[in-house]
Amino acid sequence: MMQMIILGIVQGLTEFLPVSSSAHLIFTEHFLGIPRPGVLLEAVLHLGTALAAIVLFWPDLRRLLRAFFTRDSYLRVAWLIVLVTVITGAIGLVFADSFERMFQSVRGTAVQLIITGFILILARERGRRALLQTTITDAAAVGVAQGISIVPGISRSGITIAAAMWTGMAREEAARFSFLVAIPAIIGAGVFSLRDLPAAAGLGYTASQLLVGFAVSAVFGAIAIRWLLDVIRRGRLTAFAVYCWVVGFAVFLSTFR
Repeated sequence: MMQMIILGIVQGLTEFLPVSSSAHLIFTEHFLGIPRPGVLLEAVLHLGTALAAIVLFWPDLRRLLRAFFTRDSYLRVAWLIVLVTVITGAIGLVFADSFERMFQSVRGTAVQLIITGFILILARERGRRALLQTTITDAAAVGVAQGISIVPGISRSGITIAAAMWTGMAREEAARFSFLVAIPAIIGAGVFSLRDLPAAAGLGYTASQLLVGFAVSAVFGAIAIRWLLDVIRRGRLTAFAVYCWVVGFAVFLSTFR
């Protein structure tokens, strides 16, 4: 149970911060000696953070859902989110086996976390477009970026925010779009990964333990979202880049012991 609480805190704090939750879960599981039944643990914890995003962004989500019936200005954004989700899902399905194997490499994940640091350093605003001005090209770029972020160590929020900024979106709007497109992607990946439930039962994980991890990740996910939005309003992502480099290099060097 304590392991579930620890993993829930790690997942909740790092899912939306640009530091790769998958990397932190892999590192935590590795150093605590927690067995991994496929990607089930990550799936349950990801669903917890998806709940946090749904609660915090419910006004946006409600307007997006209503747009399909009222056809207001948000309808375009709703369809663009669908496009991002389709692109992400296609990448995930085509490269599913390769991505799954990557989750077995602590050293490779550390290298990819270092790459995330460079992505964050290179993130720059190239315009001040608002969410309602998002184009199909913008959405496609974010979809590809989100697909790439399935690689453990590549931060989903980091690379999608960077991609949106590179296309010309204002950084606050880029973060908002990143969180909105994350919700269907996280839910989809989580539900898909529940196929590993029998493996989890075989390793002794109970429904109550998984539920605790889910709840803890939801609470800390909400805290992380609010904090990151405040950080993005005030400036760049340099501090997160430095963090990724320090942790990535430390874990990478530790694998040679």
